[in-house]
Amino acid sequence: MTASTNAARLLLEQHGFVPTADGASYRPRDGLDERQLLSAVTAAEAHAYTHGLSARVGLGIPTPADIPASARRRSAAPTVPQSTPSARRRTR
Repeated sequence: MTASTNAARLLLEQHGFVPTADGASYRPRDGLDERQLLSAVTAAEAHAYTHGLSARVGLGIPTPADIPASARRRSAAPTVPQSTPSARRRTR
């Protein structure tokens, strides 16, 4: 997570996020399981919204927009089985 204002930084810290070594971004505190992490992110996002701060949550999961379109394949024309004319039978 990154924070571009002091208010955003304080908000993240209030919800348990820890600044990284370079101070440019924040990470969740150690020891959170998936449910606790989701709860912390959701609470921080809602809190930011109440203060008029915009928040964007990225989960690192590719969305359809992130997946390149595949090259279109030409569909092969349906093949019709060729029937050989059957030999006519003569009736007597």
